[in-house]
Amino acid sequence: MVMIAIAVMLVAAVAIVALPYFEPVRKLSGLLGKPADPAVEHLIAQREATYAAIKDLEFDRAMEKLSDADYKTMRSKYEAKAVSILQELDGLAARKASRKRSRVSTSDDPIEQKVKEVRQGATFAASVNRGAGVCPQCGAPHLSGDAFCPKCGASFRGARCANCGTTIATGDKFCARCGAPVGSPASKAG
Repeated sequence: MVMIAIAVMLVAAVAIVALPYFEPVRKLSGLLGKPADPAVEHLIAQREATYAAIKDLEFDRAMEKLSDADYKTMRSKYEAKAVSILQELDGLAARKASRKRSRVSTSDDPIEQKVKEVRQGATFAASVNRGAGVCPQCGAPHLSGDAFCPKCGASFRGARCANCGTTIATGDKFCARCGAPVGSPASKAG
């Protein structure tokens, strides 16, 4: 009778100690408060098994149980498998994120619209502070290095004077070099 009690206690102790090794993903996801996704659990289990196989392969090589050719062949096979598993996990994560984003429509939410407007205003203010300006034709913001307006295509290089060929700054009514009026059709070429 004592032997049976000892055997039962030994089996119970082994089960308690080994339980985390049989369901690490489910326990981890339970700790995080998220329901476990069977597809993710399966991929994580495959990933961990592939990592373990690579570690075993390294150990076998270190113990000189494998030739270099066998090691390289098996290592590349396991690495390819690990990469495909990681890509599948990333794909699942991306799909979940896109589904989550599609459920929350920011265009309908007036608060989100206001935040977007404020951010765009801050971006414009920051670009103006860096030396950018506003297109004289359409009013669109542009950076200081831009040669053309990103919205209407107007040139920021300025027109050429019909008399002397000097570049005329945008908004000038007369040439700074010879004083010729800018309004003539020949001075718009450039």
